[in-house]
Amino acid sequence: MSILLRASKASVLRQAVSAARAVSPRMMSHAEGEPTFNECVGIYFDQASKYTNWSQGVLDQLKSCKSVLEFKITIEDEKDPNKVHSIQAFRAQHSFHRLPTKGGIRYSEMVNADEVKALASLMTWKCAVCDVPFGGGKGGVVVDPKKFSVRQLEKITRSYTTELIRRNFIGPGLDVPAPDMGTGAREMSWIVDTFRTIKPEEVTGQGCVTGKPLEQGGIDGRTEATGLGVYFGVRELLRTEAKQKIFGIKNLRMEDQRIVLQGYGNVGYHAAHYFAKQGSKIICVVEHDGYVYNSKGLDVEALNKHKTETGSILHFAGAEKTQVGDGIKGLEYECDILIPAAMEQQITKANAHLIKAKIIAEGANGPTTPAADAILHSRGIIVLPDMYLNAGGVVVSYFEWLKNLTNVRFGRLNRRFDERRGSFIVDALKRSGHINLTDFEANQIVHGATEKDLAHSGLEDTMINSFHQILKTAQEKKISLRFAAWVNAINKVAKVSAGRGLFSH
Repeated sequence: MSILLRASKASVLRQAVSAARAVSPRMMSHAEGEPTFNECVGIYFDQASKYTNWSQGVLDQLKSCKSVLEFKITIEDEKDPNKVHSIQAFRAQHSFHRLPTKGGIRYSEMVNADEVKALASLMTWKCAVCDVPFGGGKGGVVVDPKKFSVRQLEKITRSYTTELIRRNFIGPGLDVPAPDMGTGAREMSWIVDTFRTIKPEEVTGQGCVTGKPLEQGGIDGRTEATGLGVYFGVRELLRTEAKQKIFGIKNLRMEDQRIVLQGYGNVGYHAAHYFAKQGSKIICVVEHDGYVYNSKGLDVEALNKHKTETGSILHFAGAEKTQVGDGIKGLEYECDILIPAAMEQQITKANAHLIKAKIIAEGANGPTTPAADAILHSRGIIVLPDMYLNAGGVVVSYFEWLKNLTNVRFGRLNRRFDERRGSFIVDALKRSGHINLTDFEANQIVHGATEKDLAHSGLEDTMINSFHQILKTAQEKKISLRFAAWVNAINKVAKVSAGRGLFSH
């Protein structure tokens, strides 16, 4: 068993379970007997902070959400002019240790202030873990996008943006939203257009939001970034024999991995795409309405096409088994890697003992409750935590923000120069007669990096460096990767805050 997993298992389990039981029954989430999502984030913070040297006063300041904006958006009903929809909206800013704050906007009927504050907090720690210089923010609108027309959604989005501008809750140096559940490039295009219409003097106004279409200052590579980050993080865990000694993982070959995936949206599909590309088998895909399973591996692209055409993964022709309803049971299939890439609080104390994965790679925000995490830890299951593993989106959003500040596309200044230099090298090698290059090798030398190449390269570098920072802390303090990520994040934010005089230590 790994040296990381031997440390204080019983103590961790007792702390997590007692913390969960201490929560008022009125604050319980949809996961019966579990704390709310925001309380789960607080429990993780409190547990990890014990491994830092900061005073309780400092920790209390770091933990609290600094600003929460709540307001209503009103739009007319398209069918009944006498009827109006009053829609609740939120924007939370967790930490100002670095500006701007950064975080997505979620459109969902499940959105509430508790969830938005929790996600804003996670964004602070996620950015710190991956050395992205932002504070954490998050937004939400209590609306089901499927129940409104495109015209109504545009009105909602533009009204939301206008209210943020009025309250100084958006701007390239203040607070920079991004897509999240229920939103995408379309909504971000409405936001940037509204911002630039109201504030045309802002020469870097495109940087008020990320995840935009390319023609409005977006970056090539943002769409797949979170799923690709999940792949890079897992690959780094499996990459060398040293990891086998540390974690006790016997199966290190990517092509041997059997994967169960929850959520087949943007994150889940792209994670599946990159794993399948390397030969891994996606044996089960789980959604809210059921799951599909094939012991030999599902065809990732065919399943995505099926979902696009039918609106569901169910009844996919390439599945050996389709389970309608009770989709969460699909998490219990025996596998090498379980990737929860859907909603928070999916692995709880009710099902943690049924998980049969060797590695859990958290592609979603907060998919594992503290009590469940302690159970997984005690069972020797390695968890790559959400605050590290699903940071790919904000990492590439950071690159998009930098692009918007400079108003220069990545690769524009140097790509053709690099290609000409590569051509000269290939020609010289061919003339020498000593080296025979294949067409692929020649193309690799000549190829100049595109914007997507650079975005993916920067993401890969970030995920590799962050993993080794986390691993170092985990080994030094003999704690899990999750707690190590939290410790690193808390220390980084505290040091910046102290340096800015935001508190005394």
